[in-house]
Amino acid sequence: MDGFALGAASTPGRLRIVGAVAMGRRYPDSVGPGEAVRIPTGGVLPRGCDAVLPIEAARVEGDELLCEALQPGDAVTPAGSDLRAGEHLLGVGRCIGAPELSLLATLGLARVEVFRRPRVAVLSSGDELVAIDARPEAWQVRDSNRYAIAGALRAMGADAVHLPSVGDAPGELLAALKHTVACYDAVVLSGGSSVGERDETPVAVAALGSPGAIVHGLKVKPGKPTLLGAVGAVPILGLPGNPSSSLLILDAVGGPILARLCGAQPRGALFSARLGAPLRKRLGWTWYLPVAVEQGPDGLVAQPLALRSSMTSLAARSDGYLALGEEIETLAVGERVDIYRYAHGGPPTA
Repeated sequence: MDGFALGAASTPGRLRIVGAVAMGRRYPDSVGPGEAVRIPTGGVLPRGCDAVLPIEAARVEGDELLCEALQPGDAVTPAGSDLRAGEHLLGVGRCIGAPELSLLATLGLARVEVFRRPRVAVLSSGDELVAIDARPEAWQVRDSNRYAIAGALRAMGADAVHLPSVGDAPGELLAALKHTVACYDAVVLSGGSSVGERDETPVAVAALGSPGAIVHGLKVKPGKPTLLGAVGAVPILGLPGNPSSSLLILDAVGGPILARLCGAQPRGALFSARLGAPLRKRLGWTWYLPVAVEQGPDGLVAQPLALRSSMTSLAARSDGYLALGEEIETLAVGERVDIYRYAHGGPPTA
């Protein structure tokens, strides 16, 4: 701290000010008993000193310092108090952000080995899709999913690449996928994974190669038609076309897959809150339920939002979601629940 460096054994008493420590330089002399030197925050403690009297507590009369009793180590950061030789600091799977960059730079580690960002193709399918800057007819929708999916993938650490959308003509999706799986580390599909006559995703993925379509249909709400597949080591995630379902499944189901590709640890629940309304769900199914979080008199309160998969605004209006497991059937008001945030989400509401 800014103040005066001295030997604690000389306190309390009147000490003679004999010099000043220059920032970024070593004080050239030793400080003897009954002496003190001015020192800035971050200055190196001179020989003979083991404590600092903060400037706020100092009384100076001419070249003398009136000092209260101090203990060795007061207002001093000892060498080795932060990091020790051989200490394990950052493990494999740790995402490098501002705190990690600060540590690496402090240690002089200008280059470190990292996992390459996986290149993930984002592919939308459906004859009803038009560009987001187009004016859709009543039977068309803007291809908003691809932007939401790509944004979430980038937040997860992937390099998301938009591919041209494909229509519903027989063989069109398969032709696009054959090229895609050969050029990218993973593929995320939006739409076409349901069970209608024109939904070709399961058939196309199965035709690509082993192991093909591994899972088609999950006991989850929303997102039942989700498809999980792979061609060799390239995972394929087929998301529902409904916007809210798409984002929820990408985060909850696709998140751990993307984390593995990125060499990172899967995210867990980020915070908890008290439930603001009673819940009842289907036993034996997993539900992903968006919630709005508000500040209550006794802490955070999670208010369930009406789950309509087709609502594009649902994810934007929520502060996160609950992951209610198969074993849960009812939850009462006031029960504490864990809240997961979308990969692109900000801090919890308070």
